Amino acid sequence: MSSKKIVAVIPARSGSKSIKNKNLTKINGKTLINIVVSKAVKSKLFSKVLISTDSKKYADEALKYGADILELRPKKLSDDKTTLALVLKDIIEKLKKKNEECENIISIQPTSPFTEINTLKKVVKTFFKNKATGVATISKITDYHPMTAQKIDKYGRLSYLVKPKNFNILFPRQNRPLSYKYTGAVYLRKCINILNYSGDGWALGNKPYGVVVSDKEATDINYREDLLKIQHFWKR
Repeated sequence: MSSKKIVAVIPARSGSKSIKNKNLTKINGKTLINIVVSKAVKSKLFSKVLISTDSKKYADEALKYGADILELRPKKLSDDKTTLALVLKDIIEKLKKKNEECENIISIQPTSPFTEINTLKKVVKTFFKNKATGVATISKITDYHPMTAQKIDKYGRLSYLVKPKNFNILFPRQNRPLSYKYTGAVYLRKCINILNYSGDGWALGNKPYGVVVSDKEATDINYREDLLKIQHFWKR
């Protein structure tokens, strides 16, 4: 298993509108950046662990715990409309300029502090064992079934977002197939996927796989309310 052919990237843009200095938020005395960088380094799975950020403060925090940085992220890749794919493409191109090839690249979000080292190992193992083009962490959808999703028009009329071809799959409820969603915490991809990405989907290529994680690991910090959820899980 050639896991050393994987570059790990910790994306940490500053300027969050919901939580100031979000990636420096502390959980049990450790910042989110500290938590995720430490796990990535401790896993010994990756050839490099890089922080991608526009903030010197974030960069300094990551460097303290074993990450490296190529250079601060440019402003054009630092607003809230910038996609992760563009950030990763920037990293790959900068590595190439340094004559460093990038075969595979994994992104690990600091806003998902419960991501386990064992999950990182499962993602890497799944990638190489199945000769996958991409692997993502996913979690089971339990609060609703996506096949029942509705849309509403300007007159208040409801219709299915995607109308089922066969309603027997929806009723009775027990017939509904298990469904999953991307957690956003971890994506492992071939670098060529990113270089060829044109905005269609998640850049996981034509042979994607998923690694199922618990609701706890799937927790993502976007808003202040999410911090309460994090504190709840941490005490359990």
